[in-house]
Amino acid sequence: MSLLLATSIIIKLLGIAIPLGLAFVILVQARRRLNWLFCAFMLTIAWWNAGTIMLRLTLLPGMGDPNTWLRLSFAGLFAMPLVLYGMSLERGKLTNPTFKRATIAVGLLGLLVAWAGMLGETYWGEVYIAPNGGVVSHYEAGAWLFIFTLSYCLAYFALAEGVLLWPLYKVRQRGAVVEKSKLLFALGGALAALGGVLTGLPIIGYPLNSVLMIAASLVYAYLILEEQLLNPWRELNRELAAANEKLKEADRLKNEFVATISHELRTPLNSIIGFTKLILNEIDGPLNELQRTDLTAIYTSSQHLLSLVNDVLDFTKIAAGKMELHKEILDFREIVVGVMSTTLALVGDKDIELVEEVEEDLPTVYADRVRIRQVILNLMSNAVKFTEEGSITLRAEHITEEVELDGQRRSMPFILCSATDTGMGIAEKDVPIVFEEFRQLDSSTSRQAEGTGLGLPISKRLVEMHGGRLWVESKVGVGSTFSFTLPASGRAGTEGSPGVREDAR
Repeated sequence: MSLLLATSIIIKLLGIAIPLGLAFVILVQARRRLNWLFCAFMLTIAWWNAGTIMLRLTLLPGMGDPNTWLRLSFAGLFAMPLVLYGMSLERGKLTNPTFKRATIAVGLLGLLVAWAGMLGETYWGEVYIAPNGGVVSHYEAGAWLFIFTLSYCLAYFALAEGVLLWPLYKVRQRGAVVEKSKLLFALGGALAALGGVLTGLPIIGYPLNSVLMIAASLVYAYLILEEQLLNPWRELNRELAAANEKLKEADRLKNEFVATISHELRTPLNSIIGFTKLILNEIDGPLNELQRTDLTAIYTSSQHLLSLVNDVLDFTKIAAGKMELHKEILDFREIVVGVMSTTLALVGDKDIELVEEVEEDLPTVYADRVRIRQVILNLMSNAVKFTEEGSITLRAEHITEEVELDGQRRSMPFILCSATDTGMGIAEKDVPIVFEEFRQLDSSTSRQAEGTGLGLPISKRLVEMHGGRLWVESKVGVGSTFSFTLPASGRAGTEGSPGVREDAR
């Protein structure tokens, strides 16, 4: 087997596989008429290539008469111009239905005549395969059927190109810009027509015709996929991007509005709290028991409302990226002691034991005192809310964690703080919910707890802004442990290096 014959067979095998694969890809898209016509066009190419492969294999013993395979290949080739013309009509969007029906009817009649005449010996006499893989045939050029079939193929290849090129000519006459897709479609038609014409020339021994057909297949597949899949996808992306920008703008306006309202609410609330405290301190004279009870209720409710407003304000600041941290070197033990004193007042009459476990010689941290206290107090407050009896333990210890620093894993010092309670616990499926904004666990017990559902999400964001992380471990009926880490800056009583912790974030 010569190199030319082997190359020809390989290319023609590709000429079967590629069109069939493209036909499948297009057919799984929307079942439009253009898609069906494209698949028919791919089948004619695969049909023709299959026949020409078998024709060349007749060099091998027992592969049959070359005339049989030549008829099979030409059967596919004769159908090709009519199918291509149908694609051009569909793509060109011609508005004259009479012309379309007439040309299709004539084409179908011509195809049937060509197929019928092909069964005889009218077209060619002796057919054989040269050693280099070329097909050698003696056409009966004087036969009317040969002339008719040749004219039919050339006419419909020309009609297909004319239907595609005429609108482009009109567009150019008007001085408008021709769409790239229409030019490519016309190019695909030209490649297919040229491939079909080359089949009947002596150069048929070379696989150039199959290469042209494969190129035409790829051009058409690309255009159909771009029109029906890629362009809608791009348009959808543009719409989604525009919608996303609108949502971002709406979210920004919402955050600004909430922040403004929160500021407006805090001013009168602070006045109410301040004046109520003064009256409770009997600055205007002694109070009877009923007056003290009512004023205490006003003071407590005002403090609670202020806490809710502060949560909303903090959340809007964090969401807008406007939360500012005022960092300094802090003694973590001092913060824990202060939080425990406040938590003791929150426990009230509940049968809860508060336990404080702080490691000796705890490192300092470089952090915002107010925000870290807010995080710890929020964890302890939640523990008190969901624990009716038992114990709540606040721990602080020094640990070492692996962090990514300058592209390398390094061990860095951290402080681990955890609040452990013996309360109701959290189901495993509900664990992700506790850190979602405006979400609370869907249970009657949790709904009794007042709040906005922002405490834990805010705490998580604040810890992350300090370069740490916050997580929860819980079991229903046993209790929960909320833990967070903070990068340590140095040993207690020493001037730590804030830069160490900043690099480890």
